[in-house]
Amino acid sequence: MKTILVIEDTPTMRANIAEILQLAPYQVVQAANGKEGIVRARQTHPDLILCDIRMPDLDGYGVLHILRKDPDLATVPFIFLTAMAEAADFRVGMNLGADDYLNKPFDDVTLLGAVELRLKKGPVIPTDLGANSDRLTSLQQAILEENNARQSLCEHYPTTQYNRKHRLYTVGGWPTALYFMSQGKGKVVKTDAVGNQFITGLIGTGDFVGYQALLTQAPYTDTVELLEDALVCTIPAVDLKALLDHLPVVANQFSRMLASEVANLQDKLLKEAYQSVRKRVAEALLLVERTFYPQPNTQLIADRLSGDRSYNQSLPMSLSRENWSDLVGASTETVIRILGDLRAEGMIEINGSLITLLDRDKLTHLKR
Repeated sequence: MKTILVIEDTPTMRANIAEILQLAPYQVVQAANGKEGIVRARQTHPDLILCDIRMPDLDGYGVLHILRKDPDLATVPFIFLTAMAEAADFRVGMNLGADDYLNKPFDDVTLLGAVELRLKKGPVIPTDLGANSDRLTSLQQAILEENNARQSLCEHYPTTQYNRKHRLYTVGGWPTALYFMSQGKGKVVKTDAVGNQFITGLIGTGDFVGYQALLTQAPYTDTVELLEDALVCTIPAVDLKALLDHLPVVANQFSRMLASEVANLQDKLLKEAYQSVRKRVAEALLLVERTFYPQPNTQLIADRLSGDRSYNQSLPMSLSRENWSDLVGASTETVIRILGDLRAEGMIEINGSLITLLDRDKLTHLKR
């Protein structure tokens, strides 16, 4: 049975947390303040520590600082319990080596989910790569080599199946992990002050997501929502940091990925400002196919040279009208009208929510 140390100075809160964890069941050790928490940690060597931040005498930051310098307890997973949401407070904790946060008030499902996920990930590994960790090697290969290397990445990290519309993270949240889309589709969304949504990016199988906030050590500036049921691999931020700190080639690769995303976003904004909606719809159709239904370039070239008419035809693509609208940056009614025009001109076929590209060449020419 796993042992969890709960350090919380509010008796009612501490008792409630302990009761929920004991029902799970876990063995629970309780401490009423930071100083007592240090003593209990050294006595019991817990598998996980839940610790409040605001406590008299020795606060949560002090507890974490002391434990991270103790060789016997330095790798024990550590989750802060806090009612604070300011970015500066999150940054302090993450810089000290916290693994996660739980914002008060939280329900029993949220608590048990965070505990289970952290225990599955195991203790924090040191950032010294001399140990030649198998999972770090796998992560390095997946980042640099892609293709086959990415397929085996989730053998070393926990993979979770999420339902459609699940949000991997939301704007303003603090990044604690890198996400890898093992299977599925998602969208990157920004929302303006009055609630209008704009899709700034699409995520498909084999993509990493969430690394922008990890690299800048700042809260998320967007939200990632799944477009279908998906399998997502969760990689602790400490593993990515280990590679970035010790392997410049990995840092360079992420810098290139980030630069590419910035360039693509700038291009999208420019087209939003000056392109007609008709051209933006054509661009969106080709982008969705490119991201979610890619075909090998060698096959496309061979089909085209051989005169195969299927070269210009895609697999049926499924996306809601609202998502097409958010991706194009125009009203739903306008996008539906233009899709109807493209169907009448023989460029696409529409069957319910499914759209099939019938002529890539015409669509590509249209968006120029």
